[in-house]
Amino acid sequence: MIEFTDLTKSYAGRLPVLDSVTMKIDQGEFFFLSGVSGAGKTTVFRLLLMLELPEQGNIRFNGADILRYSPAQRARHRRGIGTVFQDQDNRLLANESIEENVALPLRIAGLSGRKMRQRMGTLLEQVGLAERRKELVSGLSGGEKQLVSIARALVFGPRVFFADEPTGNLDRSMAFKVMELLRRIHDSGSTVIVATHDLSLIRSFRSRTLLIKDRKIQEVRLINRAETAAAR
Repeated sequence: MIEFTDLTKSYAGRLPVLDSVTMKIDQGEFFFLSGVSGAGKTTVFRLLLMLELPEQGNIRFNGADILRYSPAQRARHRRGIGTVFQDQDNRLLANESIEENVALPLRIAGLSGRKMRQRMGTLLEQVGLAERRKELVSGLSGGEKQLVSIARALVFGPRVFFADEPTGNLDRSMAFKVMELLRRIHDSGSTVIVATHDLSLIRSFRSRTLLIKDRKIQEVRLINRAETAAAR
């Protein structure tokens, strides 16, 4: 589904963030993208969303060379990708209700009436906020805002879902609730990519893990405590 081939991305006056990277992500995968802060996790997302372009290399999405897309094609490409970031306070409308925040992309796309209400009901049920749909976002906790953001990212039924440090500001209980929701999104058929540097979270939700280190992307396997004890 997603392929990077000999991809290099740098910023002015700096060493490349990604240097001749090649990786492949199959349709329907759930995997973690890990690395220390500043390693390039967000850069990978921005490249896949066509918000930034590489200096060299190719990106293929469902077989298409997305670097050749026109501006209109790029807009359609982004609509098929659900994206959630860590800093949701800057991306939600604090003085609007939960349902108005989730409905925003649908309104922009021109959807209204019964179809929009049905879609809204389904999404809010999915994230557990249906009974609170009229509440203002300003009164929600950080974890609840993240759930609103996830619902909004699902409005167009994306085949790929990116979550960039989705649990970074959450307590442990809410972090696991968000991760369980991402698992359910994966179970419904979406490819899910979770960027995180939280190794304990990766160990708890065992999945393929790609590590960005020294400007390269490599597959790794983290050993949990039970396996370590058994080895002894």
